[in-house]
Amino acid sequence: MAEPGIDKLLSLTDSKYRLTVVVAKRAQQLLRYDFKNTVLEPSEIPRMRTLEGEKPDPNPVTWAMQELRTGRLEIGEGLIVEDRLNRFLDQLYPREAAELPSAE
Repeated sequence: MAEPGIDKLLSLTDSKYRLTVVVAKRAQQLLRYDFKNTVLEPSEIPRMRTLEGEKPDPNPVTWAMQELRTGRLEIGEGLIVEDRLNRFLDQLYPREAAELPSAE
């Protein structure tokens, strides 16, 4: 089933390949920061129906496409370098260091 608004998403980039890469990178960022860095308003968060009722959709690709559809994210050249962006996001949304198993 085609995602609604795919034509709008395709118009934001010069190719399907670039759209795929942009969505994948944004989805990775959303997962890394546990969706805290989303630009979506609470009413815009993708929802899914379950037996227990409606819940936020756990699929980061769906979230990334919804973010692009809102127009609040930019795609293109001259954007902040990804490493610098990751350092900035790490400061905003600190993650607990993963505990390493002891070598006993």
